[in-house]
Amino acid sequence: MTTQPLVSIIIPALNAERFIAEAIESILAQGVEPIEIVVIDDGSTDRTAAIANRYGSPVRCISQPNRGLPGARNSGLAAASGDLIGFCDADDVFMPGCLQLQLEKLGANPEKDMVVGRYVNETMVSSSGDEISFTPLEVTDDYIMSMSVSLVRRHVFDKVGRFDEAMRYCDDWDWFMRAREAQVPILFHPNQIMWRRLHDGNMTRDQEASRRYTALMLKRSLDRRRRGGSAAQSLASLASQDERSGPQEPA
Repeated sequence: MTTQPLVSIIIPALNAERFIAEAIESILAQGVEPIEIVVIDDGSTDRTAAIANRYGSPVRCISQPNRGLPGARNSGLAAASGDLIGFCDADDVFMPGCLQLQLEKLGANPEKDMVVGRYVNETMVSSSGDEISFTPLEVTDDYIMSMSVSLVRRHVFDKVGRFDEAMRYCDDWDWFMRAREAQVPILFHPNQIMWRRLHDGNMTRDQEASRRYTALMLKRSLDRRRRGGSAAQSLASLASQDERSGPQEPA
């Protein structure tokens, strides 16, 4: 009888009291066992930690001084015990059954070290003081590199490394670029995994910082490949897809 490996879902959270409960409950509702949820309270000044702590096992909340999103993800990796690692931003929500689907994809493709699905963008429509509500935006067929739609075998982080804490933005893109350079085999599939929620507090609202860090990420990748003396394979060539469309990549 095959034993299901422990799945660790890491939630980095900063001042997420409006959203953290729904994020946690969307993971608990997956019905996957064994599972642990590691919430990293990254210097919040609101009730984020108090809300996370009220759940008890299998949820653990670890509070730390603010280190930024990559630092919170790294703390989650250090604390996680699972052989399979997933992520969920504190303001996002897993879709029903998505984690079991990710596990099935990975189990059916033992030669792959990670699986990556798609997300659906939602935008906040409630006004201040009202109950929070979101409405879906137009769905595209694009694959976007996001840790929140990925399930990763733990040993991949030994090969690729942790998240670069100098990359306050685009740390997930930077990690995917390094995975490409390390030729990590990835399975992209067309299934929608999560609702990505857009609101006035999203980090991605800072377009200037996003552009600056995207340029830095690309330069670092190019410099690494030049030092290595050979070009890395594209993400599309490393990936197999259930559909003909492939992943978007910045270079």
